[in-house]
Amino acid sequence: MMRFSVILPAALLAMALLLISGCAIGKKEWPSAVPKEDRFSLHVEQGMFEGDCLLLSIRVSGAVNRLWAVNVQYESVGLDEGDGCEGCPFMPRTAEYFARGQKGFDLNGNVLSVSVCGLNPDKQYRFRIAGENELSGMDLEYTEVFETLSQID
Repeated sequence: MMRFSVILPAALLAMALLLISGCAIGKKEWPSAVPKEDRFSLHVEQGMFEGDCLLLSIRVSGAVNRLWAVNVQYESVGLDEGDGCEGCPFMPRTAEYFARGQKGFDLNGNVLSVSVCGLNPDKQYRFRIAGENELSGMDLEYTEVFETLSQID
């Protein structure tokens, strides 16, 4: 009788431990991005030349805090060597990179201001902005292609 009274509680305790430890067993994964919550979009609000600098004001919508960096991709348009041709597909020949925490990345609320300098204000340029999410699994977000010396909507 003594033997049965020791075995039963030990068996119940072992069964309880097995059930509790089974709760911790499962598939483990790294957290992943949730596109609906972690995506942002970019819209060029204003672009203007000041000297040889193209000053851009970009509205960020959605997950503003996820914007890690932007690339201003651009090409000059004209007849000079290295220029893109008017009416041809956009082929960015140069890009300026601006990352959070670095000089030139000025995010105030949901408006990002960047400037690309060293340009010829008398020349026409085509450009677009590519936004990089801080979450590596997210795709780049692109604006439309804009042209200087024309209205930016």
